[in-house]
Amino acid sequence: MIAANRLNLLASVQDLPRDLQLLFLSLFLWTFGLGLYNYIWPLYLKDLDATPSDIGLVFSIGFLAVALTMIPGGILANKYELKALLIIGWAMGIPPPLMYYFARSWFDVIPGVILLQVSAFNLPAFYAYIAGASSREKRATNFGITWASFPLGLVFSPLVGSALVSLIPVRQIFLLTFIFFTVSTFFLFFMKPQPPLVRNPQTPRLEVPRSRKEGTLLLYLVGAAIAYSVTIPFIPLYLHDTVGLQPPIIQLLGAGQALGAAVFGIILGRRADAHSRGGAIALGLASSSIGLFGVLLARNPFFLAPMVFLIGGARAPSPIAYSILSTNRHDASRAGQYGFYLTLENLGFVAGSSVGGFLYTRDPTIVFYTTSALFLALAILAALGFRGRGGSAPVESKSEPVSLGSSPTAKSLERHADSVPFGQFVHVGA
Repeated sequence: MIAANRLNLLASVQDLPRDLQLLFLSLFLWTFGLGLYNYIWPLYLKDLDATPSDIGLVFSIGFLAVALTMIPGGILANKYELKALLIIGWAMGIPPPLMYYFARSWFDVIPGVILLQVSAFNLPAFYAYIAGASSREKRATNFGITWASFPLGLVFSPLVGSALVSLIPVRQIFLLTFIFFTVSTFFLFFMKPQPPLVRNPQTPRLEVPRSRKEGTLLLYLVGAAIAYSVTIPFIPLYLHDTVGLQPPIIQLLGAGQALGAAVFGIILGRRADAHSRGGAIALGLASSSIGLFGVLLARNPFFLAPMVFLIGGARAPSPIAYSILSTNRHDASRAGQYGFYLTLENLGFVAGSSVGGFLYTRDPTIVFYTTSALFLALAILAALGFRGRGGSAPVESKSEPVSLGSSPTAKSLERHADSVPFGQFVHVGA
């Protein structure tokens, strides 16, 4: 019964504040549209005459575009109302599916990739909005539940995409994605605004790690990004070229991976609040490492399904890491808390996808071994470096200037909050 309650997503969403429920719905619809093509995106690029190295380049360009927006996005989150930034970012993501529809070579998709990934400039505002609408005790849980809407959308849409890809060209699926992106933006208008923070002239614009814990957190985020992007973008190619699976089956396995991400997102978020943040992060990474090894051994879709489910836990620890950052210091700005760390994390994605494309062309199995080993090393780092619970009070600062967790808006929302990628969460597609 306890396990069932932990996995009752509907009850978890109902416990969220109203604004986070709307954010959950909007992100779910957005990722539903994304999931219609996301797991066969590398195959679409291959049909446009892209080599594995070219595919790695497309991913690297997208991640670099994201990285360049994080600090400016954090500064905007400091100065401007958060809801407006979320709407602008969501709206920027609407045109790219049409740009993919009209593409005639892999090079033609790059402008759309850049625009869609630049739309993630509001990711600091996204994290800040969740934190501002959450009590400190439930912040890690709320981060986990809201983030779970991203993989949850990717659970159901590949099932639809699997049927569609057998009936219509992939190119036409982008038109449906365009519709879902548009509808998802609409729901953001019904959320309450969160005004900019009261300016504290002593708050630095650019935050760098001040303690061993923050240094460890930065090392984890960058390392996990590199490890993730070495392999995950190339799994559809591996399943198609080496295992011999067809796009509809790959779509279904993608749904299993997304289901794993959603389940791990909820379980790890609650475990972080109730037990150990480091233990929760380590559990997600270790599970993914096992799944990656299992993919190399399995050749049948029925055996592959539980393996890709475990791989879904790869990015579930990320919101927990950012929840640690949000509670670790009282005197940090939104730009400082999120922009700097998100920038370096996404530079890790750039490096990892470039290395992954290089390694995959030489031996597809190398990328799986590399990521598995890195995940296990990072799991040990997290278990040793983050031992407190999600709701633990920070120890780095005893002062209480007006900041993300102590702004008037955050305080008023905390009184009403009972209980949460990747702006969109950065995704493995375009």
